[in-house]
Parts: sequence; structure tokens; C-alpha cells
Amino acid sequence: MKILILEDNSIRVEYFKQLFKHQYLHIYDDIHSAIINCQVNEFPVMFLDHDLDNKIWVNSEEENTGYNFIRLLIENNLQKGALIYIHSMNPIGSNKMLNLLKDNNRDGIWIPFHLIGKL
Repeated sequence: MKILILEDNSIRVEYFKQLFKHQYLHIYDDIHSAIINCQVNEFPVMFLDHDLDNKIWVNSEEENTGYNFIRLLIENNLQKGALIYIHSMNPIGSNKMLNLLKDNNRDGIWIPFHLIGKL
């Protein structure tokens, strides 16, 4: 299965690689490269961080955030069937991401990163 992961932390990236070692992972730390891939590949599952660029507790309106990735998915009508796991530890950003998905009839679940292995 193809899985898209939006994450900038190298420790978390390695964790995902171990956890999903038998899957086809597409890992990105910037939303524009990820969107380009979403135009040519279907991903049944995505794991998205909110805070990118090695920043924490960022405003969702900053350019390179998981929130803006979801906004671009919706605006471009991409990946409508994907199940999206938001693994950010930022509760405000995560809730904004979930609300954006919900408001656009998309599936999403917030599961903070430290609970990912419990899926």
C-alpha cells in the first residue's frame, strides 16, 4: 500500500520507516512536493504533521503547514478517498486540520505522534 507522510523530523521519519517497512512510503517535508505527488499517485492513507520547517506551534496560516496541505488537497480535488491521520502534537493546528476535513466531507483522525504505534 502507498502511504504519504508529511513530516520534517528525522527521528519521526525513521520511526515511520520502521513501523511501515513493508509499505510504499512517500515522505515529504514540504507541502508543494507532496501535492505534486498527489496529482499522479493515489494514497489510501496519509500521515500529516501540522508544524513543518523544524518549527513548533506554528500558525496554520504559515505557508508550509499540514493545514495548508489539506487546503490544497481540497482546492485541487485530490485524494478524496484518503484516510488522513493527523499526528501533530499541536492541538490547535490539529483541530483546524480536522475541522477543514470535516467541513469538506473528508475523513480524518487526530492521533498524536506518541500514540501512532498503538494503531
